[in-house]
Amino acid sequence: MDYITHKIFTGLLVSVLMITGFGCGSGESDTSAIKKENGVIYNPSVGLLQDEEAPVEFELVETIDLSMIEEPVISNVGYLQIDDEGNFYFIDRRLSKLISLDPEGNLRWATGEEGKGPGDFESPFGMSLYKDKLYISNVQGSRLDEFDLSGNFIKTYDLPEDMRFASMVGIRDDGTVLMSGANYGAVGALVYTMEISDSLRVISDFKITETEADEYSRATLWGGFAMQEDEFFYSFGTDYTFQMYDYDGNLKTEVQREFDGTLGPGIYTSENSVSLYGLGSIGSPIFLNNGHYLIQVEHPVNIDDPHAYARRASTGETESPIYEHFMDVYNADHELLYTFENSDFVEGLGSLGVRDKDGFYYSVFSSDLLIKKYQVNTKYEGSEMEESEQIPIGN
Repeated sequence: MDYITHKIFTGLLVSVLMITGFGCGSGESDTSAIKKENGVIYNPSVGLLQDEEAPVEFELVETIDLSMIEEPVISNVGYLQIDDEGNFYFIDRRLSKLISLDPEGNLRWATGEEGKGPGDFESPFGMSLYKDKLYISNVQGSRLDEFDLSGNFIKTYDLPEDMRFASMVGIRDDGTVLMSGANYGAVGALVYTMEISDSLRVISDFKITETEADEYSRATLWGGFAMQEDEFFYSFGTDYTFQMYDYDGNLKTEVQREFDGTLGPGIYTSENSVSLYGLGSIGSPIFLNNGHYLIQVEHPVNIDDPHAYARRASTGETESPIYEHFMDVYNADHELLYTFENSDFVEGLGSLGVRDKDGFYYSVFSSDLLIKKYQVNTKYEGSEMEESEQIPIGN
């Protein structure tokens, strides 16, 4: 038998357990603490609805187990995409293969091998599905490869010469391609918008810079991206901040949230080398039907100083990070509503990073070779609340 698909917990409503107290805040909310100044929204550590019932519920609809597929023996699931028929497409970076499954998790096809030739894969940095084609940033982000939905290689597009480690963010409905790359000497990204035709035509390019602190001058790091039709989100790699830009690179809004945990990378620089240790992270937004969105946060609870940790870790003189997770719910006005504080629950949900045409969300668990499908239910429409819940904005 070439495959086995397991469907478990069908229709199970995941219960939400609230556990307080690891640095993201608890207790009664102080609504007056939300401030909006000069395009920046400052949120406290406690959401407006924290003392109410959770505004979002998660129903686990199906779990697809890939570990029983006999050939190829799947080892990794990267850059998951789903077409309108519910077929899955992903890259197994360890096998250097592009793989497709049907909606039940049965193997449809697998193609590719390690290399730089047409149809080969070497360190791909992202994939997007657009108009029945798959576009993959390939060979350490040095080129963009196009495939059809049967896995046939079509062509390669050259990327701009100054793009390094180019990552595919996504493709807008009008065909605008958004890619990110290294912004050397700073924490942040070099961003390109492009148009696909016979070649890739650059529409605009600009830099996002989180910090130009000296300790990052010999390393590079950038945060996460998420696309909407009129704007895109950039999540910082150094603190709890995310920004919204239009596709010309104009900063529209910045959102900050009070958080006293450790985020960002640790850097240790010696005379001949630079060591970078990724630690906490702010996830890219997960957009919901009613205008709300989710932000997941992973942070170490046993590290106070990332750079001191990096110095010790470079010589093997320290313990491994111990991570906890939480997930914030924001409304369309970027106001913090609620925090899911149960670390096991949030980690168990996974990234929820892919959404199909029917509105279901999917999380990939590569270490367990699972794809989980969720229905996400919201309890408030839009960003409107009862009059008693309206937010007084501070100055």
